Amino acid sequence: MKKILLMSVIALSLVGASGCSNNSNSTNTSSTRSSKTVQKKHWDKKKDQKLAKEMDKYGKKKSQTYTKYDGKNKLSTSANRVYPDAFKKDTFKLNGKKISIGWSPQGEHHYDYDVLAIYNHDLTKDGKHKTFLFCWHKQKPIVLVDESGKGNVVNLHVSQDKSLNGSFSNIMYGENI
Repeated sequence: MKKILLMSVIALSLVGASGCSNNSNSTNTSSTRSSKTVQKKHWDKKKDQKLAKEMDKYGKKKSQTYTKYDGKNKLSTSANRVYPDAFKKDTFKLNGKKISIGWSPQGEHHYDYDVLAIYNHDLTKDGKHKTFLFCWHKQKPIVLVDESGKGNVVNLHVSQDKSLNGSFSNIMYGENI
């Protein structure tokens, strides 16, 4: 009788231990799955504020005033382009090739070029403007410039301004400016 009772206790212990083991494996599997779906955010309020200060300095150095897209109120250029709506309505090209670009305020990898911030300066009322698109592309910061006139095709180019590019890179990589 003692043997049967002892065997029953051992059997129940093994079943219970195996159930706990399976349960912990399923928990690990589900937590692994959920962690894979969480995407890293590349842009936050602190970085946005640092860029705003840099653009203020940049504008003063160039004797220009830049208007920031605030994420709520649409930003219009003198070329009648309205951001962020233009990303859906217009065709964007870089070096003559159509690109996937769009407003992505935290850099969530929705596009090839996730636009984190937009700043515009209208040079004239007849369409001349300079719009900076601060982007995250292939795990790197890049500043694209829209100086296109009126129309549905936006021909972008990479900013050649070393100071602006450097400031944006420093902000993205968390380095002191």
